[in-house]
Amino acid sequence: MVSVKVELSSAEEEILNILSKAENGISNDELMKLTANVDNKERGEAVNKLLSSGKIEMLPGTSLGSFSLRLRHGTQIPGLSAEEQMIYSVIEEAQKMGVTQREIRTKTGLTQIQIKKVLITLENRKLVKSVKAVGSSARAAKKYMLFEIEADESLTGGTFYSDQQLDSQFVETLVHVCVAMLQNKRKTAEENHKNDPLAAKEFSYVRSSEVADFIAEKGVCRVQLTLKDIEKILDVAILDNAVEVRADGLYRATNFSNSINSSLALIPCVHCPVSSDCKSGYVISPQTCSYFDEWLKQI
Repeated sequence: MVSVKVELSSAEEEILNILSKAENGISNDELMKLTANVDNKERGEAVNKLLSSGKIEMLPGTSLGSFSLRLRHGTQIPGLSAEEQMIYSVIEEAQKMGVTQREIRTKTGLTQIQIKKVLITLENRKLVKSVKAVGSSARAAKKYMLFEIEADESLTGGTFYSDQQLDSQFVETLVHVCVAMLQNKRKTAEENHKNDPLAAKEFSYVRSSEVADFIAEKGVCRVQLTLKDIEKILDVAILDNAVEVRADGLYRATNFSNSINSSLALIPCVHCPVSSDCKSGYVISPQTCSYFDEWLKQI
């Protein structure tokens, strides 16, 4: 099949040249000023031809009834109407963060009825899809993105979410496995370096990548976990006081496990009847408290 090259009029070329220098487009009033040498009828015909051919697109302006023109961004889809192509382009620009119906309305100036109708068409053609974001009601609005794009983790919640709900049991299991691995590492280090506390401490630390490798080797879960996922689990363990992290990013198990009988739950200050009178340098102080000394030995 022989392709026919369509020659552009001088007015069309001038308009394209002007828009090529304005990434975000220009208003119709600005275009009229910049093409004052072009007859109004000729300019209007040139704009309509460029819109019909998909070389430029029209966007709503800052005031009611106004509009701006810019070079078309993104992919031109055969068979789409002007409205469908406009909405498709807005969704394409949003990429993996998606865009809400309200945002589409703001960017296109189309009515809610028009937008809903177009979105149904685009979804039926599997050109776009909708994703409901996790989190607050404001962020949980339905977002639209291209069909083949994977939604950003901030929308889906990532690995630890299922149907927009946190899988707490899955997280708890992974925390338990990670802590057990670190506890075993610490125990081994202390047994191998009984006469060298500094070495025992140093060899009890591990990298997050080692924990990730351990999880993968043991086949703890069917889901493929990234290093970032493992570090999120370790962060939970840190908050539970079962794991500590060094400034260089290495992890190790603490002296106590995460349970109701953890050392923090047993801190004597919580139950002390004279804690309000206990101050450093006073008769009743942490330095002279035998109960506090015993608690420190446990951690």
